[in-house]
Amino acid sequence: MSMKQWSSKSSMGYSQRNQSDASMFRGDLKHTGWYDTEGPREFHQVKWRFQTNDRIRSSPVIAKQTVYFGSDDHNFYAVNTITGELKWSYQTEGAIKSSAAIANETVYFLSGDEKLYALNADDGALKWSYTTEEKDDPRDPVDYWQSSPAVADGIVYFGAGEGSFYALHADHGELVWKKKLSLCGYENEGLVPILHSSPAVDEGVIYMGLSGYDLSAQKEPGHVVALDAKSGEQIWMSPLVSAVDGSVVVDDNTLYFGTRNGGLYAIDKRTGQVVWHSDIAPYLLGSLALVGDTLFSGSSDSHMFVSLDKATGGKKWMFPTLNAIHASPSTDGRTVYFALGNHYTEENHGLIYAVDAETGEQLWTYQTEGNIYSSPALDHGVVIIGSDDGYLYAIE
Repeated sequence: MSMKQWSSKSSMGYSQRNQSDASMFRGDLKHTGWYDTEGPREFHQVKWRFQTNDRIRSSPVIAKQTVYFGSDDHNFYAVNTITGELKWSYQTEGAIKSSAAIANETVYFLSGDEKLYALNADDGALKWSYTTEEKDDPRDPVDYWQSSPAVADGIVYFGAGEGSFYALHADHGELVWKKKLSLCGYENEGLVPILHSSPAVDEGVIYMGLSGYDLSAQKEPGHVVALDAKSGEQIWMSPLVSAVDGSVVVDDNTLYFGTRNGGLYAIDKRTGQVVWHSDIAPYLLGSLALVGDTLFSGSSDSHMFVSLDKATGGKKWMFPTLNAIHASPSTDGRTVYFALGNHYTEENHGLIYAVDAETGEQLWTYQTEGNIYSSPALDHGVVIIGSDDGYLYAIE
Protein backbone atom coordinates (compact mmCIF):
# COMPACT_ATOMS: atom_id res chain seq x y z
CA MET A 1 0.00 0.00 0.00
CA SER A 2 1.44 3.36 -0.98
CA MET A 3 1.61 6.35 1.30
CA LYS A 4 -0.97 8.16 -0.88
CA GLN A 5 -3.43 5.28 -0.59
CA TRP A 6 -3.06 4.83 3.15
CA SER A 7 -5.29 6.80 5.53
CA SER A 8 -4.50 7.25 9.21
CA LYS A 9 -8.24 7.43 9.92
CA SER A 10 -8.64 3.73 9.23
CA SER A 11 -5.42 2.40 10.74
CA MET A 12 -5.44 0.21 13.86
CA GLY A 13 -9.11 0.90 14.59
CA TYR A 14 -9.02 4.37 16.14
CA SER A 15 -11.26 7.31 15.43
CA GLN A 16 -10.39 10.65 13.89
CA ARG A 17 -9.86 13.60 16.20
CA ASN A 18 -10.26 17.25 15.45
CA GLN A 19 -6.97 18.35 13.92
CA SER A 20 -7.29 21.73 15.67
CA ASP A 21 -6.57 19.85 18.90
CA ALA A 22 -3.14 18.78 17.62
CA SER A 23 -1.22 21.97 18.41
CA MET A 24 0.24 21.08 21.79
CA PHE A 25 2.63 18.67 23.50
CA ARG A 26 1.80 15.02 22.68
CA GLY A 27 -0.63 16.10 19.97
CA ASP A 28 -3.83 16.71 21.91
CA LEU A 29 -5.39 17.33 25.32
CA LYS A 30 -5.38 13.59 26.04
CA HIS A 31 -1.63 13.43 25.31
CA THR A 32 -1.90 10.33 23.11
CA GLY A 33 1.14 11.06 20.95
CA TRP A 34 -0.97 10.21 17.89
CA TYR A 35 -0.89 12.51 14.85
CA ASP A 36 -3.66 12.47 12.26
CA THR A 37 -1.19 12.78 9.41
CA GLU A 38 1.53 10.72 7.75
CA GLY A 39 5.12 10.24 8.81
CA PRO A 40 7.85 8.93 6.49
CA ARG A 41 7.95 5.13 6.10
CA GLU A 42 11.24 5.38 4.22
CA PHE A 43 14.17 7.71 4.79
CA HIS A 44 14.77 9.94 1.78
CA GLN A 45 16.63 12.97 3.07
CA VAL A 46 16.94 15.66 5.68
CA LYS A 47 14.55 18.14 4.12
CA TRP A 48 16.03 20.98 6.16
CA ARG A 49 17.60 21.69 9.51
CA PHE A 50 17.41 24.89 11.52
CA GLN A 51 20.28 25.92 13.80
CA THR A 52 19.89 27.48 17.24
CA ASN A 53 22.69 28.43 19.64
CA ASP A 54 22.16 25.71 22.24
CA ARG A 55 20.40 22.42 22.97
CA ILE A 56 16.81 21.83 21.89
CA ARG A 57 14.87 19.87 24.53
CA SER A 58 11.54 21.50 23.86
CA SER A 59 9.36 19.28 21.65
CA PRO A 60 8.16 20.88 18.39
CA VAL A 61 4.50 21.78 17.95
CA ILE A 62 3.03 22.34 14.48
CA ALA A 63 0.19 24.61 13.34
CA LYS A 64 -0.54 26.27 9.97
CA GLN A 65 2.73 25.27 8.26
CA THR A 66 4.71 26.59 11.21
CA VAL A 67 6.71 24.64 13.78
CA TYR A 68 7.07 26.25 17.21
CA PHE A 69 9.78 25.29 19.71
CA GLY A 70 12.19 26.62 22.32
CA SER A 71 15.92 26.27 22.85
CA ASP A 72 18.32 26.40 25.76
CA ASP A 73 19.66 29.57 24.07
CA HIS A 74 16.68 31.35 25.75
CA ASN A 75 14.87 31.90 22.44
CA PHE A 76 11.50 30.67 21.25
CA TYR A 77 11.26 30.08 17.49
CA ALA A 78 8.64 29.90 14.75
CA VAL A 79 9.94 28.21 11.59
CA ASN A 80 8.25 27.47 8.26
CA THR A 81 7.66 23.71 8.03
CA ILE A 82 8.08 23.67 4.24
CA THR A 83 11.29 25.67 3.84
CA GLY A 84 12.89 25.64 7.29
CA GLU A 85 13.14 29.43 7.21
CA LEU A 86 12.76 31.50 10.36
CA LYS A 87 9.45 33.35 10.63
CA TRP A 88 10.18 34.99 13.98
CA SER A 89 11.92 34.47 17.31
CA TYR A 90 11.34 35.79 20.81
CA GLN A 91 14.04 36.08 23.47
CA THR A 92 13.35 35.23 27.12
CA GLU A 93 15.69 35.27 30.12
CA GLY A 94 15.94 31.51 30.62
CA ALA A 95 16.39 28.19 28.84
CA ILE A 96 13.15 26.96 27.27
CA LYS A 97 12.57 23.27 28.00
CA SER A 98 8.79 23.51 27.81
CA SER A 99 6.80 22.67 24.70
CA ALA A 100 4.17 25.03 23.38
CA ALA A 101 0.39 24.98 23.26
CA ILE A 102 -1.36 26.92 20.51
CA ALA A 103 -4.95 28.16 20.70
CA ASN A 104 -6.82 31.13 19.24
CA GLU A 105 -3.80 32.41 17.30
CA THR A 106 -1.73 32.46 20.50
CA VAL A 107 1.28 30.35 21.46
CA TYR A 108 1.89 29.60 25.16
CA PHE A 109 5.09 28.24 26.72
CA LEU A 110 7.15 28.26 29.93
CA SER A 111 10.71 29.55 30.21
CA GLY A 112 13.44 28.96 32.76
CA ASP A 113 12.99 32.57 33.86
CA GLU A 114 9.87 31.36 35.76
CA LYS A 115 7.46 33.00 33.33
CA LEU A 116 4.65 31.69 31.16
CA TYR A 117 4.54 33.61 27.88
CA ALA A 118 1.64 34.23 25.52
CA LEU A 119 2.77 35.37 22.07
CA ASN A 120 0.94 36.18 18.86
CA ALA A 121 1.38 33.03 16.77
CA ASP A 122 1.73 34.98 13.51
CA ASP A 123 4.42 37.52 14.41
CA GLY A 124 5.73 36.62 17.89
CA ALA A 125 4.51 39.82 19.54
CA LEU A 126 4.08 39.53 23.30
CA LYS A 127 0.45 39.47 24.42
CA TRP A 128 1.15 38.90 28.10
CA SER A 129 3.41 37.03 30.51
CA TYR A 130 2.83 35.62 33.98
CA THR A 131 5.56 35.22 36.58
CA THR A 132 5.26 32.19 38.85
CA GLU A 133 6.26 32.40 42.49
CA GLU A 134 8.58 29.41 42.54
CA LYS A 135 11.99 28.52 41.20
CA ASP A 136 11.96 25.52 38.87
CA ASP A 137 15.58 24.44 39.05
CA PRO A 138 16.66 20.93 37.97
CA ARG A 139 16.90 18.51 40.89
CA ASP A 140 19.02 15.80 39.26
CA PRO A 141 20.91 15.12 35.98
CA VAL A 142 17.89 13.61 34.21
CA ASP A 143 15.55 16.47 35.07
CA TYR A 144 15.34 17.46 31.41
CA TRP A 145 12.05 19.29 30.93
CA GLN A 146 9.59 21.81 32.26
CA SER A 147 5.85 21.28 32.30
CA SER A 148 4.20 22.10 28.98
CA PRO A 149 0.93 24.02 29.14
CA ALA A 150 -2.47 22.76 28.02
CA VAL A 151 -5.25 25.08 26.87
CA ALA A 152 -8.90 24.06 27.34
CA ASP A 153 -12.08 26.14 27.43
CA GLY A 154 -10.19 29.43 27.52
CA ILE A 155 -7.90 28.46 30.41
CA VAL A 156 -4.15 27.74 30.35
CA TYR A 157 -3.07 24.98 32.75
CA PHE A 158 0.54 24.22 33.74
CA GLY A 159 2.71 22.98 36.58
CA ALA A 160 5.70 24.74 38.13
CA GLY A 161 8.34 24.14 40.78
CA GLU A 162 7.64 23.41 44.44
CA GLY A 163 4.35 21.65 43.78
CA SER A 164 2.35 24.57 42.39
CA PHE A 165 -0.23 24.15 39.64
CA TYR A 166 -1.73 27.16 37.85
CA ALA A 167 -4.84 28.01 35.86
CA LEU A 168 -4.74 31.33 33.97
CA HIS A 169 -7.17 33.12 31.66
CA ALA A 170 -5.86 32.42 28.16
CA ASP A 171 -6.86 35.87 26.86
CA HIS A 172 -5.18 38.11 29.42
CA GLY A 173 -3.16 35.94 31.81
CA GLU A 174 -5.02 36.67 35.03
CA LEU A 175 -4.92 33.96 37.68
CA VAL A 176 -8.06 31.82 37.85
CA TRP A 177 -6.81 29.53 40.60
CA LYS A 178 -3.63 28.06 42.00
CA LYS A 179 -3.27 24.69 43.72
CA LYS A 180 -0.42 23.69 46.02
CA LEU A 181 0.12 19.93 45.75
CA SER A 182 1.96 17.61 48.12
CA LEU A 183 3.24 14.04 48.22
CA CYS A 184 1.07 11.87 50.44
CA GLY A 185 3.09 10.63 53.41
CA TYR A 186 5.97 13.07 52.86
CA GLU A 187 4.39 16.31 54.09
CA ASN A 188 6.55 16.36 57.23
CA GLU A 189 9.79 15.45 55.48
CA GLY A 190 10.11 18.62 53.42
CA LEU A 191 9.86 16.64 50.18
CA VAL A 192 7.77 18.72 47.78
CA PRO A 193 6.65 17.50 44.35
CA ILE A 194 8.08 18.84 41.13
CA LEU A 195 5.50 19.25 38.38
CA HIS A 196 7.35 18.54 35.16
CA SER A 197 4.59 16.30 33.86
CA SER A 198 2.31 18.15 31.45
CA PRO A 199 -1.40 18.25 32.29
CA ALA A 200 -3.89 16.19 30.31
CA VAL A 201 -7.45 17.51 30.26
CA ASP A 202 -10.59 15.47 29.62
CA GLU A 203 -14.26 16.11 30.43
CA GLY A 204 -13.54 18.91 32.87
CA VAL A 205 -10.83 17.05 34.79
CA ILE A 206 -7.05 17.65 34.81
CA TYR A 207 -4.70 14.68 35.20
CA MET A 208 -1.13 15.37 36.27
CA GLY A 209 1.93 13.42 37.40
CA LEU A 210 3.89 14.38 40.52
CA SER A 211 7.57 13.66 41.19
CA GLY A 212 9.53 13.89 44.42
CA TYR A 213 13.32 13.69 44.53
CA ASP A 214 15.43 13.04 47.60
CA LEU A 215 18.55 11.61 46.04
CA SER A 216 20.48 11.54 49.32
CA ALA A 217 17.90 9.14 50.75
CA GLN A 218 17.36 7.44 47.36
CA LYS A 219 13.67 8.31 47.42
CA GLU A 220 11.77 9.15 44.24
CA PRO A 221 8.08 8.93 45.19
CA GLY A 222 5.22 10.11 43.02
CA HIS A 223 1.50 10.14 42.33
CA VAL A 224 -1.03 10.97 39.66
CA VAL A 225 -3.59 13.54 40.76
CA ALA A 226 -7.00 14.47 39.34
CA LEU A 227 -8.17 18.08 39.74
CA ASP A 228 -11.44 19.77 38.89
CA ALA A 229 -10.62 22.05 35.95
CA LYS A 230 -12.94 24.84 37.08
CA SER A 231 -11.98 25.06 40.74
CA GLY A 232 -8.67 23.22 41.15
CA GLU A 233 -10.18 21.05 43.88
CA GLN A 234 -8.56 17.64 44.20
CA ILE A 235 -10.85 14.80 43.09
CA TRP A 236 -8.47 11.95 43.90
CA MET A 237 -4.79 11.09 44.26
CA SER A 238 -3.49 7.72 43.09
CA PRO A 239 -1.76 5.29 45.45
CA LEU A 240 1.91 6.10 45.98
CA VAL A 241 4.09 4.96 43.09
CA SER A 242 7.46 6.09 41.83
CA ALA A 243 8.09 9.56 40.37
CA VAL A 244 5.91 10.39 37.36
CA ASP A 245 7.91 12.65 35.03
CA GLY A 246 6.02 11.97 31.82
CA SER A 247 2.49 13.00 30.99
CA VAL A 248 -0.59 10.90 31.60
CA VAL A 249 -2.37 9.45 28.55
CA VAL A 250 -6.18 9.52 28.72
CA ASP A 251 -8.31 6.87 27.00
CA ASP A 252 -12.00 6.25 27.76
CA ASN A 253 -12.02 5.41 31.50
CA THR A 254 -8.33 4.59 31.85
CA LEU A 255 -5.12 6.57 32.34
CA TYR A 256 -1.71 5.25 31.28
CA PHE A 257 1.70 6.46 32.45
CA GLY A 258 5.24 5.38 33.25
CA THR A 259 7.32 5.91 36.39
CA ARG A 260 10.99 6.20 37.30
CA ASN A 261 11.36 2.98 39.24
CA GLY A 262 7.94 1.37 39.15
CA GLY A 263 7.30 0.49 35.51
CA LEU A 264 4.05 1.14 33.64
CA TYR A 265 0.60 1.69 35.12
CA ALA A 266 -2.99 1.73 33.96
CA ILE A 267 -5.36 3.33 36.48
CA ASP A 268 -9.09 4.05 36.55
CA LYS A 269 -9.55 7.72 35.66
CA ARG A 270 -12.64 7.97 37.88
CA THR A 271 -11.00 6.68 41.08
CA GLY A 272 -7.22 6.53 40.57
CA GLN A 273 -7.18 2.83 41.46
CA VAL A 274 -4.69 0.56 39.68
CA VAL A 275 -6.09 -1.50 36.77
CA TRP A 276 -2.80 -3.17 35.86
CA HIS A 277 0.93 -2.72 36.40
CA SER A 278 3.84 -3.91 34.27
CA ASP A 279 7.58 -3.98 34.93
CA ILE A 280 8.33 -4.64 31.26
CA ALA A 281 9.93 -1.22 30.75
CA PRO A 282 11.72 0.06 33.87
CA TYR A 283 12.76 3.67 34.43
CA LEU A 284 10.49 5.73 32.22
CA LEU A 285 11.01 9.47 31.99
CA GLY A 286 8.95 10.19 28.89
CA SER A 287 5.28 9.76 28.08
CA LEU A 288 3.59 6.83 26.36
CA ALA A 289 1.94 6.87 22.94
CA LEU A 290 -1.48 5.31 22.38
CA VAL A 291 -3.27 4.31 19.19
CA GLY A 292 -6.16 1.87 19.01
CA ASP A 293 -5.56 -0.92 21.51
CA THR A 294 -1.78 -0.44 21.59
CA LEU A 295 0.57 1.46 23.89
CA PHE A 296 4.15 2.33 22.96
CA SER A 297 6.89 3.10 25.47
CA GLY A 298 10.62 3.59 25.59
CA SER A 299 12.82 2.73 28.55
CA SER A 300 16.00 4.26 29.84
CA ASP A 301 17.77 1.50 31.72
CA SER A 302 16.70 -1.52 29.66
CA HIS A 303 17.53 0.10 26.28
CA MET A 304 14.27 -1.29 24.97
CA PHE A 305 11.24 0.03 23.11
CA VAL A 306 8.02 -1.89 23.75
CA SER A 307 4.52 -2.32 22.36
CA LEU A 308 1.83 -3.32 24.88
CA ASP A 309 -1.82 -4.33 24.89
CA LYS A 310 -3.63 -1.44 26.59
CA ALA A 311 -6.23 -3.72 28.21
CA THR A 312 -3.80 -6.02 30.02
CA GLY A 313 -0.31 -4.53 29.78
CA GLY A 314 0.80 -7.67 27.97
CA LYS A 315 3.73 -7.48 25.57
CA LYS A 316 3.05 -7.34 21.84
CA TRP A 317 6.66 -6.85 20.76
CA MET A 318 9.98 -5.52 22.03
CA PHE A 319 12.62 -3.64 20.04
CA PRO A 320 16.19 -3.46 21.43
CA THR A 321 17.97 -0.11 21.02
CA LEU A 322 21.61 0.94 21.28
CA ASN A 323 21.11 3.42 24.12
CA ALA A 324 18.58 4.90 26.53
CA ILE A 325 15.22 6.35 25.50
CA HIS A 326 14.16 9.37 27.52
CA ALA A 327 11.98 11.32 25.09
CA SER A 328 8.41 10.35 24.24
CA PRO A 329 7.42 8.42 21.08
CA SER A 330 4.94 9.61 18.45
CA THR A 331 2.90 7.65 15.94
CA ASP A 332 0.64 8.04 12.93
CA GLY A 333 -0.88 4.61 13.60
CA ARG A 334 1.23 2.87 10.98
CA THR A 335 4.71 3.85 12.12
CA VAL A 336 6.08 4.79 15.54
CA TYR A 337 8.97 7.26 15.90
CA PHE A 338 11.34 7.64 18.85
CA ALA A 339 14.91 8.73 19.61
CA LEU A 340 17.85 8.02 21.90
CA GLY A 341 19.53 10.19 24.50
CA ASN A 342 21.82 9.43 27.44
CA HIS A 343 23.84 12.07 29.26
CA TYR A 344 26.09 9.38 30.78
CA THR A 345 27.60 8.32 27.43
CA GLU A 346 28.20 9.71 23.96
CA GLU A 347 28.00 6.30 22.28
CA ASN A 348 25.08 5.68 19.92
CA HIS A 349 23.32 8.84 21.05
CA GLY A 350 21.06 10.96 18.87
CA LEU A 351 19.58 8.10 16.85
CA ILE A 352 16.08 8.59 15.48
CA TYR A 353 14.14 5.38 14.77
CA ALA A 354 11.12 4.65 12.60
CA VAL A 355 9.56 1.28 13.46
CA ASP A 356 6.50 -0.51 12.07
CA ALA A 357 3.73 -0.10 14.65
CA GLU A 358 2.23 -3.56 14.05
CA THR A 359 5.36 -5.71 13.86
CA GLY A 360 8.17 -3.77 15.54
CA GLU A 361 10.28 -4.05 12.38
CA GLN A 362 12.87 -1.30 11.94
CA LEU A 363 12.16 0.82 8.88
CA TRP A 364 14.98 3.38 9.06
CA THR A 365 17.28 5.32 11.38
CA TYR A 366 19.05 8.66 11.24
CA GLN A 367 21.71 9.93 13.64
CA THR A 368 22.13 13.52 14.80
CA GLU A 369 25.23 14.91 16.52
CA GLY A 370 23.68 15.20 19.98
CA ASN A 371 21.49 13.40 22.47
CA ILE A 372 17.76 13.70 21.84
CA TYR A 373 15.30 14.55 24.60
CA SER A 374 12.86 16.31 22.28
CA SER A 375 9.87 14.26 21.08
CA PRO A 376 9.04 13.97 17.36
CA ALA A 377 6.16 15.79 15.68
CA LEU A 378 4.66 14.56 12.40
CA ASP A 379 3.45 16.61 9.46
CA HIS A 380 2.53 15.43 5.94
CA GLY A 381 5.26 12.87 5.37
CA VAL A 382 7.83 14.65 7.53
CA VAL A 383 9.06 14.01 11.08
CA ILE A 384 10.39 17.06 12.94
CA ILE A 385 12.56 16.76 16.06
CA GLY A 386 15.13 18.73 18.06
CA SER A 387 18.58 17.60 19.19
CA ASP A 388 21.18 18.59 21.77
CA ASP A 389 23.40 19.52 18.82
CA GLY A 390 21.28 22.68 18.57
CA TYR A 391 19.50 21.78 15.33
CA LEU A 392 15.84 21.20 14.59
CA TYR A 393 15.59 18.47 11.93
CA ALA A 394 12.89 17.89 9.32
CA ILE A 395 13.23 14.40 7.83
CA GLU A 396 11.30 12.99 4.89
